[in-house]
Amino acid sequence: MPEEMREPAAPVLRDFAGQGAVYDGLMRTLKDGSFVHAYLISGLAGMGKRTLAKLMAQYLLCEHADGDKPCGECPACVRVRDDNHPDVLIVQPGKPISSQVEAGRKTIPVEDIRAVIEMTARHTFEGGRRIVMIQQADKLTPAAQNALLKTLEEPQEGTVFLLTTDAPELLLPTIISRCRALKLHPWPDEVVLGALRSHGVPEDRAREALQVCGGSIGRAIDSAADEAYWQRRRDVMKDFFAIPGRSDILRVSTAWRERKDASDELLDDIEDMVRTLMLVRLGQRDESALADYPEAWQRMAKQAELEAFAKLMDAVADARRFRANQVTWQAVAEKLLLSLMEERSKW
Repeated sequence: MPEEMREPAAPVLRDFAGQGAVYDGLMRTLKDGSFVHAYLISGLAGMGKRTLAKLMAQYLLCEHADGDKPCGECPACVRVRDDNHPDVLIVQPGKPISSQVEAGRKTIPVEDIRAVIEMTARHTFEGGRRIVMIQQADKLTPAAQNALLKTLEEPQEGTVFLLTTDAPELLLPTIISRCRALKLHPWPDEVVLGALRSHGVPEDRAREALQVCGGSIGRAIDSAADEAYWQRRRDVMKDFFAIPGRSDILRVSTAWRERKDASDELLDDIEDMVRTLMLVRLGQRDESALADYPEAWQRMAKQAELEAFAKLMDAVADARRFRANQVTWQAVAEKLLLSLMEERSKW
């Protein structure tokens, strides 16, 4: 990896053109003034949800009357970019709005939403719109969601809510129904590669990151620079996908017992690797993604029925459940190893 990653150009709304109909519809409503008072921006982690929300806030507050918005250069755009615009409220877990809430909470409590409602009832500082960005909206407590719902049902004129979340299914259906959905889809390979190159990532590492990011630009950039991540993936491939035989299960599970603090990451890696096999089978990934897999897995990726991949995904889900239920990590690892070896033995 290079000693320093290059600083990429500042994001612009046109960067989201690759989202197709989502982008086209959004730009149409922004330009003709038919935008609504609440948007729900969803998608996997690293898809650019917060970036899009910030660009939308810049658009709505941009001071330039002519040309493309947001200009990115006027005082309003700069303040939104730097998170210090007085008419942009950012709500997120751990950074309270209300003086009644302690810092560091993992949820967004009702007191913060009540504080936001009180603020939105006042005049804006600069006489224009007010933007409320709720990041990780799925972290809203039930009481906070109900309080927010009342505001979404009777919004203050000139206030726009921008909710972002990785897990919209955790929100009340009534909240979802009162927001316009902007669901970000996995980015095309060429867009992800372009983002990696703009950060100065070497081509070989960019290609590796592409195979594991699931179409998430943020995840691709983070993983490309994380050498510990790549070493762990090599260990997972060697120990779980290329394990020689059943007699090695105890050796491998004992070694991973000492790495129980990385159990969540291990399960994520195995899930990613199984997903790559499935995507090759579906024709959504090039066979070059299989270069590091043993031959048996390469054959499986080209010939297996989809049920085989679903079975392996279920095995990973079971491992997560066992881990949550305090089953010893070594026992969980052994059961998962057996599931993988059983499937590999068929090929």
